[in-house]
Amino acid sequence: MKRLKGIFIVLLIFLCGVLVGGAIGASAALVDLVNKTFRGGPANIRKLLVQRAKNDLKLDEDQNHQFWQILNETGLELRDATKPVRPEIDAVLAKASDRLRAILKPEQRPRFDTFVKDVRQRWLESMEESPTLVQPASPPKQP
Repeated sequence: MKRLKGIFIVLLIFLCGVLVGGAIGASAALVDLVNKTFRGGPANIRKLLVQRAKNDLKLDEDQNHQFWQILNETGLELRDATKPVRPEIDAVLAKASDRLRAILKPEQRPRFDTFVKDVRQRWLESMEESPTLVQPASPPKQP
C-alpha cells in the first residue's frame, strides 16, 4: 500500500508539472504572437495575414505576391483615409492620457510619460509608413 501511495504521489507531481509547463508555454506563445502582431505595426500584421492566407488557402507564389501587393495598397489607402480624422484621434488620445495621468501617484507619472511617448512614437511611425518600406522585392517567407 505504501508503495502504491508513493507511485500516485510521483504521478501527481509529474502531472502538475505538465499542467504548469503547458500553461507557461501557452502564455509565452500568446505573448510572442501579440508582440509580433501589434508591436511591429501594420507591416507585421500584413505579413501575418499573408502567411495565414498562404497556409489556409494554399496560395502559389504568384497569388502570394498579388495578395501581398493588395494588402499593401489597402494599407496605404486606409492610412490616407484616416488622415482627415487624425487630429480628432490625437485629441481623444491626449484627453485619455491626461485623465490617466491624473489618477497616478507622482512617482508613477514619469514612467507613464515615458510609456506614452514610446507608444505615440510607434503609432506615428506606423502611420507614416512609406510605400518603399511596405513593398519588398519578394513576399515574406515562411519561417
